[in-house]
Amino acid sequence: MNARKSLAAMMVFVLVMSSLAGVASANEGTVTGIELDYSSSDYNSGTSSLEMYVEDDKVNVSVLANLSGSTSKRDVTTSATWKSSNSSIVKVDKGVLTGVGKGTTTISATYSGFTVSVKASSDFIYDEIIIMQDDQEAPSALTDIKLGESIVFTLDGKKQGTFTNITSEATWTTSSSSVATVDDGRIKLVGTGTATITAKYKGKSDTVKLTITSPYKGIEILPEPPHDLLELEMGMDDHILRAVAEPKTGGKFDVTDEATWTSGNTKVLTVEKGVITAVATGKTTITVSHLGVTNKIDVVVRTPYQSIRLSPEKEFHMQLQSGPLQVKAEVLSNDNNSYDITDVASWSSSDVTVATVVQGRVIPKAVGTTKITASHKGVSRSIDITIHPSIIKLQIEKDKIDGFREISAALPSVTATTFDGSTVDVSKLVKWTISDDEIASIEGNKWTAKKLGETTFTATVQNMKIETKLTVHLKPIKLIAQNKDLSIVLGRNSSLPIVNVIYEDGEEVNISESIEWTSKSDNILLLAKNMKGLEASTVTLTGTYLNKNVSVRVKIEEEIVRLVAEPELIELNPGRSKSIKVTGYYKSGKTISVASKIDWSSSNVKVATVSNSGSVKAIDVGTAKITGSYQGKPVEVTVVVTPKLKSLELSSKAVPLSPGNTFNVTLKANYFTGNPANATNAAVWTSSNERVATVKDGKITAIAKGSSTIRASFDGKSVTLRVTVN
Repeated sequence: MNARKSLAAMMVFVLVMSSLAGVASANEGTVTGIELDYSSSDYNSGTSSLEMYVEDDKVNVSVLANLSGSTSKRDVTTSATWKSSNSSIVKVDKGVLTGVGKGTTTISATYSGFTVSVKASSDFIYDEIIIMQDDQEAPSALTDIKLGESIVFTLDGKKQGTFTNITSEATWTTSSSSVATVDDGRIKLVGTGTATITAKYKGKSDTVKLTITSPYKGIEILPEPPHDLLELEMGMDDHILRAVAEPKTGGKFDVTDEATWTSGNTKVLTVEKGVITAVATGKTTITVSHLGVTNKIDVVVRTPYQSIRLSPEKEFHMQLQSGPLQVKAEVLSNDNNSYDITDVASWSSSDVTVATVVQGRVIPKAVGTTKITASHKGVSRSIDITIHPSIIKLQIEKDKIDGFREISAALPSVTATTFDGSTVDVSKLVKWTISDDEIASIEGNKWTAKKLGETTFTATVQNMKIETKLTVHLKPIKLIAQNKDLSIVLGRNSSLPIVNVIYEDGEEVNISESIEWTSKSDNILLLAKNMKGLEASTVTLTGTYLNKNVSVRVKIEEEIVRLVAEPELIELNPGRSKSIKVTGYYKSGKTISVASKIDWSSSNVKVATVSNSGSVKAIDVGTAKITGSYQGKPVEVTVVVTPKLKSLELSSKAVPLSPGNTFNVTLKANYFTGNPANATNAAVWTSSNERVATVKDGKITAIAKGSSTIRASFDGKSVTLRVTVN
């Protein structure tokens, strides 16, 4: 227990002392004054100032704050406010002093209400710097300097009569590098004109203005071409030009080797020391320059040939095991003569891993395609050579072809299976033959039908054969789709449209299995025997058979789960019409009106007919069933056709009765069909005064004296009789 009390007392003591320490620390933060701190090497006690040179090393000054209750000092250099009494002599930034000009200024720093200051002086390392030439002060301007001359400057720094060479330490610049450049005082004359050379060092500078001229009046290119145009031909020997310069002092000098020759387009020709080499056809300019004078001539390079022809002319296909292919090259000269250049042309293969070529002899090396090019004196031509792999099996695009007389079409493509199981197109390797050339002919990759009948085309590749049969029909006149508008269920396979063809002799034949269907939309998938809708939309199918086309619109929609027809029973008189409304319910719950999309039919067209839109017309008395389907869902409506009423006729027009007596009257319905009917029980009977007489189903009962009108109503018509009760 005593130990615990001692520990508690000790903790209280620590807390109290910590609190007192905190108070002391707060007191130590009070600034009582500030002072400057700097390197003694930067301070001149004789002048009582900090000293520096313009554009030389900087002088760093710190501000230290004295704190109450503490012997340590706080560095407040970056927090203090700095000022120079003349920033054109010395400028200051957060204690960093930089010499700007010659003189003395006062630098001050202010912090927490205290200000301290120090004098600072700045001077140039040299009183002046002087550009020297040949150990003498260079003139401010040098005129009439000739290109080709050599000029070297040095730079001296002068301080109180003492000179120091500072050439390599100075910064040298030129006002125009196209006239003269400078490197540590060494001048390189580049072109005519004026340029000012400037040397700078530690705030001082000196300049010399140079005026540079050419020692020549001009330069000639010899021999001069006629009409100022040098005309060259590809393949000719190099053409040689000379450059002759004319000095201002008179005379002429050959400067061909010393001059600078340039070609405006090195892809057309190159030039070196006046020697021109034609590279390709085209037009460009040759320029020669020497010591400030320049001249140029236009040059055109032509080919002596109009064109080049290769044989084979177009792409060529061969197999890897095939022997070499000899390609022949011929040129047509400008004077219209042809020459065989196979042996002298430059041959190249764009991919030597596929095939190599030497003097037109192409040797297959690997499967692939390469471009074989023959070039000669500015003309060139290329053909593509495709090397195919060895094959083990052939497949043909179609084993049956339909055609009609005088039609031409491409032969079916042929593919092959290679050793590794890959499939490659070998159509351009195929050699085609025909079993009966009276039925059709083959030219290139096309066949042409000649007369009615059948023949067989045989494709041969690498001693393998495959056949397709051509049947030449009568000429088709028109394709007719059984339905021009179809609806299919999204995601479900549906049969392709049924199409008939009408031939020129009038025969109509179902060719649904022979027609080829295409669509520009990717919302439908067309398979060999059916189609599948991939996205709800309306797409157009185009069917092609023997160069004839037919279009069918296909609506791809959700599946309808049920159809509801309204009304389910229709009663009509002959000649009257009524429309059927059919609502389709999708899986999603949405509805659609489909009456106009259904293929309607009537079980008895003598009783009632139905249009494509679902409008029913009554023809004659009787009953008929109107049926149809949509998406395979059936719908049925019953139609009852009744005769049209012409008039009503009562058996009596007036009836006298005594109270309590009865009388039966009958009602006859007369129809336009001429067949009257008893409508007594079907009519609605009423009495105008039931206190005198009542009536039910034609039976009249007298009640009391008076008179009453008895009315019979049936099928929209009425008739009356008078009852008198005495």
